[in-house]
Amino acid sequence: MLCFSPFRRARTTFIIAIALAIAGCAAQTHHRTGMLAMERDDYVEGVNELRKAADLAPQDVEYRKDWLQQRETATAKLLAKADKALSEGHDSEAGQYFQIILKFDRENERAKRGNDIIVRNARAAEAAAEARKAVKEGNITQATQWVARALEGKPEQAEALAVKQEIEALQAKNLLTVPSFSALYKKPINLEFRDASLKMVFEALSRTTGINFIFDREVKSDQRTTIFLKQTTLEDAIDVILTTNQLDKKILNASSVLIYPNNPNKNKEYQDLVVKAFYLSNVEAKQAANMLKTVLKTKDIYVDDKVNMLVLRENPETIELAERLIALQDMDEPEVMLEVEVLEINRSRLMNLGVQFTNQFTIAPLGAQNSSGSGTGTGTGTAGSTTLPTYKLSDLKNLNSDLLGITVPTATINLQKTDGDANLLANPRLRVRDKEKAKIMIGDKVPVVTTTSTPNGFVAENIQYLDVGLKLEVEPNIHLHDEIGLKIALEVSSLVSTVKTSSGSQAYQIGTRNFTSALRLKDGETQVLAGLISDESRSAANGIPLLGDLPVLGRLFSSQNDNRQKTEIVMSITPHLIRNIRRKDPSSEAFWSGTESSLRTKPLQLRMLDGAVANQPNGVKQGANAPAAGLPVGAAAPAQGQAAAPDTSNITFQWKGPVQAKVGETITLELSMDSQNLLRAAPLQLQVDPAQFEIVSVKEGNYFTKNGKGSFNHVIDKPSGRVSVGASNAEGAKGAGQLLSVELKPLAPNPEAAVNILSMTPVGTGQAIGRPNMPVVYKIAVAP
Repeated sequence: MLCFSPFRRARTTFIIAIALAIAGCAAQTHHRTGMLAMERDDYVEGVNELRKAADLAPQDVEYRKDWLQQRETATAKLLAKADKALSEGHDSEAGQYFQIILKFDRENERAKRGNDIIVRNARAAEAAAEARKAVKEGNITQATQWVARALEGKPEQAEALAVKQEIEALQAKNLLTVPSFSALYKKPINLEFRDASLKMVFEALSRTTGINFIFDREVKSDQRTTIFLKQTTLEDAIDVILTTNQLDKKILNASSVLIYPNNPNKNKEYQDLVVKAFYLSNVEAKQAANMLKTVLKTKDIYVDDKVNMLVLRENPETIELAERLIALQDMDEPEVMLEVEVLEINRSRLMNLGVQFTNQFTIAPLGAQNSSGSGTGTGTGTAGSTTLPTYKLSDLKNLNSDLLGITVPTATINLQKTDGDANLLANPRLRVRDKEKAKIMIGDKVPVVTTTSTPNGFVAENIQYLDVGLKLEVEPNIHLHDEIGLKIALEVSSLVSTVKTSSGSQAYQIGTRNFTSALRLKDGETQVLAGLISDESRSAANGIPLLGDLPVLGRLFSSQNDNRQKTEIVMSITPHLIRNIRRKDPSSEAFWSGTESSLRTKPLQLRMLDGAVANQPNGVKQGANAPAAGLPVGAAAPAQGQAAAPDTSNITFQWKGPVQAKVGETITLELSMDSQNLLRAAPLQLQVDPAQFEIVSVKEGNYFTKNGKGSFNHVIDKPSGRVSVGASNAEGAKGAGQLLSVELKPLAPNPEAAVNILSMTPVGTGQAIGRPNMPVVYKIAVAP
């Protein structure tokens, strides 16, 4: 059995007490440090210090409460900041907040999920970047896969959604793009057929172009035609043949075309229809549908008023025309801000000056008044009725001053002068759309009670309200050139007096002034409308006859009341145009729409290809076994069996530049000229395919500037791919030298992209110089 001495037990107790005291002091220190850290928003140190205080003093409930409460407060603040950073796309900033939370609360699930979201967002951003890169490279399939991966990680990823929209637009464009003959065959052709069958014509075209023509069974095999065309496009030639023979076509692929009769039944069978939805922003769907029915004679139109949408099912040409018409009609509505100032000025002047006497007095025998009401008072009249006794004439003989009574007249001194000025100012700013009314009312609604009674004694009251005050109605009509037409209706009314009817109801006398006008102002122009003046003067006098008419002294025996009231209304209005009508380009306001029976986006025409020689016999002729294709644009070759014409100009050209290029990389070509004759000018034309090259710039060479007196000008027509150059020197130049340099940007890959000199007309100093053989072609292999 172990025994502890009292001294040993006391020492143990003392040590435990000392330890508890030290722990309590340490907990207090940690608690104080933690609270100070929380005040300066040092959440990590603050929460950790408070946790240490709670651990050192587990029996102290306040320490534990402060720790848990401050931890929740810090977590809520940091999570709010992190969520805001995530919504704004600042993922790195949000990640810092989540990391701070995990430093003092390692098991916080929201912080862990936030970190996972940031990781997924980063992966989604990388996938979206890869998708964008794939779209630029033309790999739509791979781009679609990257977009799906990005949206799987973050469905609202902005870049991925933008790429997805671009991909869908490209796919829709490719799906709805109708192939044309200009893409199938680009060379010009000649046709010479007299009373030949249609199938013979198309067989010859098939051998020349390599395009297969498939005929519907109802196309007549013995149908004959006569046609002579030179140096035109295949598309125009076939359109003329089909239109003149009541036929139509459908391009099946790059080498096959279907020919069928142009009648309603076959059009329903072969003509493909497109469904197009139009979401309208400004014009009502019903109005747009009526326009399409009127102009394009469309039938299958569905209108949804709820979302302001219309759906159209027609052929691609009609759909394209409908898009152009709706684009012209669905424009932003004009709006205007009207700054109105209405000022009503009331001036009143009242002068009431003088002595006002009673206008009557009464003399009567004493004791004669036996009034059933009130007496005469001041002599102004009786409020009741008075009955006087009757006397005999003999009784009047005894009347004297002791038996007569008289009412003493009274006098009132009027000393009154009143001056009043009142201004009513209204300064509203009204924003209103074109041809919409804007109304404003500043004033009161005065109740008017109407009582209705029935024969059986039932009484009903009906209350109606009248607007009394300032009422303004403005209707703008916005014109082009920033002019605004305004229809203005202004009414200013006031309550003049109240009248009681015989039945006890109240009626009101209302004074009204109206103003109506139509104006046309420019943007920011102020128009002041004034002149609504009401000037009323009243003068009344009350005095003793004759005495009141005396000059100066008459004021002592009379009272003068002069009252004058003047009211004027002034209004100014200033329109400020917020948005006007934005007209489309003139080119989009007029476009071809085909014929009455057939809608087309371009007219039936025969186009001559640039650079083609019209009198050359190359082409398709009747009876030719192997018809030759027409010459390509920009080519010049002698007819079969003929020799090239000799070059008598003694002028040669030479291109210098890269033979290979990449799409998007700018290249520079130099054109040199060598002439044995003295030339004063060398006007020429350059030609490139606008779909192949973009002409960036043209710069002058040193051929005509050797003596510093040359001139150089040029005109670039980018849509047609042409450059017209004029280089000259009055003193002339000869020999070899650089004529010009042209900077080009390849747009599409092509192993044989060509740059041509179409024409050049040399101008000598005194003798005629022949034209050099054209064209001069320089070919470049353009890689993707």
